[in-house]
Amino acid sequence: MKENNNSFCVLPWIHLATHPVGIVTPCCITDMKDGVSTAKKENEELLLNRNSFEEITNSELFNSLRLKMMNGEFPNICKSCYLYDQNNIVSRRVESNKNYSRLIDQCFKNTNQDGSLNKIDYRYIELRLGTVCNLKCVTCNSFSSNRWNEDVSAFKNTEFENNYLKNEIKNEWYRDPSFYDDLLLRCENLEEVWINGGEPTLIKEHSYFLEKLIESGKSKEVKLHYSINMTRIPDSFINLWLKFKSTKLQLSIDDIGTRNDYIRYGSDWETIRKNLDKISSYKKDFEIEICQTVSALNVRNINEFKKFSNRYGLVIAHNFVHNPEFMHVSILPLEMKNEIINESKDLTDYEMLRLRTELFSETDENNYSRFKEFMRILDIKRNLNISDYLPEWEKYFTN
Repeated sequence: MKENNNSFCVLPWIHLATHPVGIVTPCCITDMKDGVSTAKKENEELLLNRNSFEEITNSELFNSLRLKMMNGEFPNICKSCYLYDQNNIVSRRVESNKNYSRLIDQCFKNTNQDGSLNKIDYRYIELRLGTVCNLKCVTCNSFSSNRWNEDVSAFKNTEFENNYLKNEIKNEWYRDPSFYDDLLLRCENLEEVWINGGEPTLIKEHSYFLEKLIESGKSKEVKLHYSINMTRIPDSFINLWLKFKSTKLQLSIDDIGTRNDYIRYGSDWETIRKNLDKISSYKKDFEIEICQTVSALNVRNINEFKKFSNRYGLVIAHNFVHNPEFMHVSILPLEMKNEIINESKDLTDYEMLRLRTELFSETDENNYSRFKEFMRILDIKRNLNISDYLPEWEKYFTN
């Protein structure tokens, strides 16, 4: 490995990042446009429950990625982390290297000349448990929420059609106990599990995996991390979470009141508030934070949402949307960007640095018109009007 390597990331050596349809990528934030970061063999995607973990983790793309990083090269699929690095923002790469620094020398020793791994021993796995969900968030699609299948017909014969297709999952890998049994065989030294969906509380089958970890005693060494949409918090899951070394809950809430109901379509704010009160009573047992997916839809209200989270004493993790590109905050008119910066008085210096970096990053000049056209089509399909819920957009949609 080259000295002073600023491209290296430990995740391609120790991590399994699954996706709802069964594909696998080196991590959850690699560039996924046109499938450029998915594990493949002869241009055919490798799938969980059809291909082995060895085939996936030692696929050509993954092997090449590891070799590039060892040589100090900067793979393009990892550009989002490198952008953060350049702007002195803590990237997933830097964070992971810090958390697993003790394993880096071992990673190199476990790497063959072709970049493949001699032994697969996942330390950190992310399970995105299919597309079963009770919401159809505007920033989502049918590949993460099956309810989005109800709306994809609106985009037929438009520029959005190829990215908003009906998606019926035939490979329900996340319901098969044998998948979890095989995975456990490759998790000898498992340290962290991140579970999301879809909506994981709707996929009861994955509790089999948790119970196996509890039965083996491994749960006492494993940090559990969940992303949940706050529409339901079953007591049965709470009882399982309490048996792990630690449990971190990221509560997916994007805005306040009817603004949230519009963006996270299908949710009910009163139910969200009720469940927020319920889970907040477990602050002594769990690490709880709000995960706000920040997009062109809600960034104008980012400061008010920060004040809302402060009232609950909860930290916010800002997850900026990068796909689809026309939902990214950089597409906003300059006037709105300046208003956001001037009014964001409650954000920390670090949060402001990230916000500025995202707001003023480069974007295709056509993305603004794409955003407006997409919202126009979706509002017609759902019989809604963006201006009724997000009034800051009214003048831009009437002109």
